[in-house]
Amino acid sequence: MDDTLFSTTMAALAALTMAGLIVHWIRRLLLRRLSAVRSQGYRLIHALNGYSAWIEYQRDVPFAQRSIEDMIAPEPLILVREIKRDWFPSMHPQVLRLLKAHHRLVQYLWEQSLLRMSLGAGWVPPNEDPAYQQLRAEQEDLIDEMIETCRQITGDSSRTWQRTGSDFNFSNAVRNGPVTRA
Repeated sequence: MDDTLFSTTMAALAALTMAGLIVHWIRRLLLRRLSAVRSQGYRLIHALNGYSAWIEYQRDVPFAQRSIEDMIAPEPLILVREIKRDWFPSMHPQVLRLLKAHHRLVQYLWEQSLLRMSLGAGWVPPNEDPAYQQLRAEQEDLIDEMIETCRQITGDSSRTWQRTGSDFNFSNAVRNGPVTRA
């Protein structure tokens, strides 16, 4: 009876040890995955902010200095698409909306550049054009929504972010005061 009790106890201890090691291993894998997702989430947020800055810069770039390839697929937007594809596939509808907004904005910028070259005097700077302001506001709202979604996915929703465009002020546009991340 002692041998049976001893071997049963040892088997139970071995099983508990093995279960503990498996739980520890699974926990480490989950923590690594969470850390990687959070890191990629920060990369996505950074890419979205970079894209916002790129757009603000583009509005003042003359027609002749624009690269068609860069306008169609700017580097920050390519990075947003790659990170979404690899880490955040659930954000596909938002990225698709961002691509459509990008297309509308690029179309506006090209049209304005052509108008500027042809009319000169009738051209209105983008920061004074209500159509541009509307396009940018919609785009910024979408970027803010994407950042919030990303932060929810990564579990980093304790800090409030607002208005990505406020991080980059490449123009002399007058604002109603600084808009910052709280």
